[in-house]
Amino acid sequence: MAPWSEPWKLMKPAVERMASGLKSEEAEVCTISVDRFNMLGRLLRVEALPTFVLVKRHRAVARVVGVNRDDLHSSIDKHL
Repeated sequence: MAPWSEPWKLMKPAVERMASGLKSEEAEVCTISVDRFNMLGRLLRVEALPTFVLVKRHRAVARVVGVNRDDLHSSIDKHL
């Protein structure tokens, strides 16, 4: 997440809607500022913004890069 990123600004409302629709025992949505936590961004191989990394049981199971709500929603549904 980068508050200055235009693609993130486009995706933020959709991500917030998806997050509010998830039950806490199903999943949790976390946003991480790559400006503040650049080491974590490198660890997660964030090379473009926005990048969504789905983590399940401490492993990255999916990655969605860019402004594609349908891909993000499909990945979340697949891994719940």
